[in-house]
Amino acid sequence: MMLKKTYLLFSLTVAAFLLSTLAMYSKTGAQDVQKDEGYYIEMGMGYFNKGYYDVLPKNRKDEASLYLEHAITAFKKAIAINKDCVQAHRNLARVYYVQKRYVEAAEQYQNVTDLSPSDIDTYVITALAYTKAQRYAEAIERLNIAKTFTADEAVIQKLDDYINKIEEEKRLR
Repeated sequence: MMLKKTYLLFSLTVAAFLLSTLAMYSKTGAQDVQKDEGYYIEMGMGYFNKGYYDVLPKNRKDEASLYLEHAITAFKKAIAINKDCVQAHRNLARVYYVQKRYVEAAEQYQNVTDLSPSDIDTYVITALAYTKAQRYAEAIERLNIAKTFTADEAVIQKLDDYINKIEEEKRLR
């Protein structure tokens, strides 16, 4: 009996979510051609925030997953409009990262560093994603590239420290 109630409640929640999503898409459907990447970034962030900050903490993983997939779709639409949109690539990488799709996250973060090569922090995040995917050589490569974009000895030392930590993790595996 309890299982039936839980299933019914879950089904109603998913149905309500799908209906609200359908209503939103029906309002924008014919106008999608006229939207710019900013529109889709805003839409994607709305989905991401709802899924990651509102729904996931309530342990509603399936519903959160739906919101995150909608965020991915929105960010990909922004990239389709403007392949050089740093914000869309960064946000798409963020969604992939929280989904533990580390290689895809690293690839999107790498797009960010290709478009904004002096963004040292993004090289570090890229290396972290590659490390999570156990692709240590690529992680180290990204950090070595980052060093070429700074003359700050403290930053270079910090990047070298990260490289040493990655090499240590690689040895332990």
